[in-house]
Amino acid sequence: MRYLVALSFLLTFSHQASAQDVQPAPPEQLSLDIREAIARVPVTVKYGSNYEITGDVLVTTFRPQGPGPFPLVVMNHGRNSATRAQDPRPRSEPIARFFIRKGFAVAVPQRLGYGASASLGDPEDHTSCESPRYQQAGDAAAVQVLAVVGHMRKEADIDPSRLVIMGQSFGGFTTVAAAATKPDGLVAAINIAGGSGGNSVTRPGEPCNSYRLGLTFAAWGKTATAPMLWMYSENDRYFNPRNARAWFDAFTKAGAKAEFKLMPPFGDDGHALLMSANDLWQPVVDEFLARHDFTTPGAMVKPAVTGLGKALDAAAVPLISAKQRDETYQKYLAAKSPKAAALGSGGRLGYASGDDAMSNALGICQRRTGLPCKLYAVDNDVVWVP
Repeated sequence: MRYLVALSFLLTFSHQASAQDVQPAPPEQLSLDIREAIARVPVTVKYGSNYEITGDVLVTTFRPQGPGPFPLVVMNHGRNSATRAQDPRPRSEPIARFFIRKGFAVAVPQRLGYGASASLGDPEDHTSCESPRYQQAGDAAAVQVLAVVGHMRKEADIDPSRLVIMGQSFGGFTTVAAAATKPDGLVAAINIAGGSGGNSVTRPGEPCNSYRLGLTFAAWGKTATAPMLWMYSENDRYFNPRNARAWFDAFTKAGAKAEFKLMPPFGDDGHALLMSANDLWQPVVDEFLARHDFTTPGAMVKPAVTGLGKALDAAAVPLISAKQRDETYQKYLAAKSPKAAALGSGGRLGYASGDDAMSNALGICQRRTGLPCKLYAVDNDVVWVP
């Protein structure tokens, strides 16, 4: 495996650059506590009758501490055809931390046609709204997922018999396509808000040629054998519940094993469920995976309160400096609930508010050093155990 431990490049400008203009970028920061690393997996994708792309799929990996072997989850990203060339390296860190807590290694591929590989071409382009080639696009994405699975299975700390594939939006669509190939070791697959051809502005809830999507899911349902969870939101502005249910019915009537979970409305657009509503989807995924022998919970619950309401007393916070109490911790106190603060040796302090606050606070506290932190406060309650 080739790791990119430091990425550097030259910044170029439209005017003639002087020596002072051209500076190397700082090394990319990786999360040490979840052993973040970057690999490249060579892939050749054939699509259409005359097209072929060869390039490297950029894969971000995360691992728990210890030697393994770990079960593997491959997390598949979505798609915006207008901005795909500007897409950064997908990390899906909150999702990764959920699976790390469950004991999984995590692989997050950036498929060909996105980010740095966008200039190679776009094998997932379905060409037109009137006559989309959905199955061709999904199969092209699945080839890349399988290449990443094959690469990861060769690692000594990966259990090749315990694989989960998961994705959101076009990544959910990709997940179904990949599951239909019946990769060795696939235990379960999770499709969250999966589909293609959607536009939340011009066609809210109604993707291009929804019937053709149903035919595509039915084709994949003929060969998919692993149990699947399909999860959609009531207010998804790309794929409304009526369409999602019709695709699910087509998939299962073709022979696939799956269950459908319609989630309550979330924010302005429930299509963001996976990325922005961890507190909603994580318990559902925990329950689904527990039925397939992944029983360690990934969703965090509030620890036992050791000091009811005492988080308001900044002077009592241990380990941190007076300056941190007066500045950073005061920002925590001013933040809206839900919120959490975490402490670590050496005076490390991390806090977060909003969705997935406890996990984010721990991550902020420990990601740069790799040394563990513990929750100090959740909302206004102290949960600290020295």
